[in-house]
Amino acid sequence: MTTSLRDVASAEMVRTLAEMNCFEQECVVYGYSWKHPDGQKMYSMSDDELLIHKAFDEHTLERCCMTPIQQWSTRSILKEETKEDLFLYFKLQLAKELREQYNDVYFEVLQTLQDVYSDNQAEELLLEWKEELDGYFDPDELMLFEGAVEYAYITKHLPPKPYRRLCQWIQHIRKQMMRKMQMHDIVERTFYGVAYWDKDSEKFGFIVNANDKSMHDRVKELDHKGQQHTSIYQKTYWFSRTNDVPKIRKQFETDLKELMDERYLNRIRTLQNLPSAIPADLWEECLAKVKANCSEEAVQGLMFWGHKWNVV
Repeated sequence: MTTSLRDVASAEMVRTLAEMNCFEQECVVYGYSWKHPDGQKMYSMSDDELLIHKAFDEHTLERCCMTPIQQWSTRSILKEETKEDLFLYFKLQLAKELREQYNDVYFEVLQTLQDVYSDNQAEELLLEWKEELDGYFDPDELMLFEGAVEYAYITKHLPPKPYRRLCQWIQHIRKQMMRKMQMHDIVERTFYGVAYWDKDSEKFGFIVNANDKSMHDRVKELDHKGQQHTSIYQKTYWFSRTNDVPKIRKQFETDLKELMDERYLNRIRTLQNLPSAIPADLWEECLAKVKANCSEEAVQGLMFWGHKWNVV
């Protein structure tokens, strides 16, 4: 009995100490460095990984010169009164690491490649696709189309003016869509899905997750491996019992594959197989310059963008 009471007391003490933040915790900050249009080097950092992914995507569409997202981690005791200062210190450590790994030569080379003017190989396919969607007001189809437009712009197969026109059309259609009246049940869950090209099987595979952050992590893995993929599709379901989650997940998998059908995937594959807008000799020259003057991390960073532009 005495031993049992001692164990209970010890467990209670541990719980109390944990609530007082007396134990070390894993602390992680995420971020990347990017170049402002005025030439100033900037740093975007946060302990919220999803926030950093979304900021990175926005800067990608703005065609900023950037490093890939990196993380810096340590273990530390976090007290409420010092937590903010500690995380500022952690962010400074990540900024220092980024500054050491990505020098001015990396950003100069990346700017040279970013300045390559976009070709217009994707516009015909996208305009044909747009005509098929016009007037149908399907939000799911529109979401996939928007992802394809952004992909074509990022890969330099759609110039800025046609890109802006298509974005304006997408926004116009969204405004015209009347929200459908839905009976919302007790439980709400959003699922995320993406299709990726598997080089070994030479066909598309699918990734499904109910966690936004986890999905972005998987997409980040695909990007670092140079594996091509679709944009992320998401759909929200409402249901009455938490026990229904596995059934709803299977429903989402079915809905995803029906939406990302053979015709859609063929169009995406066509966009992914377009010849790079960046001349091969320019790419090789830039890559050689980074290899000669920059860190291994910077070389891998340039390769990251090379995969994005389909020049590798």
